Amino acid sequence: MKIQKPNLIDQADAVASPRAPAKQPHILVVEDDSFVREVLEIYLRGEGYRVTLARDGNEMRETLAQEAVHLVIMDLRLPGEDGFALTRHLREQYAVGIIILTTRNETVDRVVGLECGADDYVTKPFEERELLARIRSVLRRTGALVDSASPARVSGPAVGQTKLAFHGCMLDESAGLFRARDGAEALLTGNECRLLAHLVRLAGDVQSREALMASVLQKSWDPLDRSIDVLITRLRHKIETDPKRPSIIKTIRGTGYLLTLDATLAENAA
Repeated sequence: MKIQKPNLIDQADAVASPRAPAKQPHILVVEDDSFVREVLEIYLRGEGYRVTLARDGNEMRETLAQEAVHLVIMDLRLPGEDGFALTRHLREQYAVGIIILTTRNETVDRVVGLECGADDYVTKPFEERELLARIRSVLRRTGALVDSASPARVSGPAVGQTKLAFHGCMLDESAGLFRARDGAEALLTGNECRLLAHLVRLAGDVQSREALMASVLQKSWDPLDRSIDVLITRLRHKIETDPKRPSIIKTIRGTGYLLTLDATLAENAA
């Protein structure tokens, strides 16, 4: 974070920010460091977001019990109940976007955080513009932020307005919902939905990890970043009959992944 504490952002300017989102999404910051909390609160309020602060899991739960939250920014290294457990709890109980904060050198934290259900991560110290871009990206994918040039979306992890059929299954992008051949349903996170839709539309074509990082996560390729592998694993547990022996999403060793063509029918159902 490159902002100096005495010169953060003028509070009056924050109130009248012309960049404020029309519906003012609500962001909950769970962070035990008071300075980081203050930086995030003032910066995000300056960008027009409603912000609530929590120092630990207890304060996080109190906020969630009282009001709706669209996005949680979660520090992983918290006293008591750590951010990993809290992220897992959030993903199981709430339809909310989650961005985790990790230290720059802790690759394993990013991987475990994503495995717990986070939508994205930002490393400390972070650039405010990068954090803002990732916030907007997650809010768009969850349907909490709609650009003026974008069509209206329903609540939930909306990603598009299309239903895609494949392998006797169906993906409803607008609801972030996967329906299996036997009728069983599973809710997908924004990134899971985007990844599956991308693979379905390119069924039969091998997609490299680099291409998936750019198309799905809007990130540059980093050989040490396992974000795509984590997403694939999470997807397999939701859509495969046997995740350990996947038949829908195949791994192409040394290259990437593909969605198999067997009985695949990708179609739009407006």
